[in-house]
Amino acid sequence: MDNPNGAGISNGMKYRGLEYSVVQGIERGKWRWSVTLANNIARFGQASSKETAAEEAERTIDKALAIKRLRLVPPGNTSKR
Repeated sequence: MDNPNGAGISNGMKYRGLEYSVVQGIERGKWRWSVTLANNIARFGQASSKETAAEEAERTIDKALAIKRLRLVPPGNTSKR
């Protein structure tokens, strides 16, 4: 357990099967979020509230998963059905 009293930190949260964390920053009113995607690629940022930080982390996960769902059409295959 990283922080038994839970003050200013929310670690180990999951959204759509991926973990993210939200941590209170040093400056007042700053919250930092981080997401670890596939292949140990990390994304992170900061927000003015804990809720906004969690929303941004979840939006980042949604974007990463949406990219994986895209299907590319091979070049030169422009025939219409």
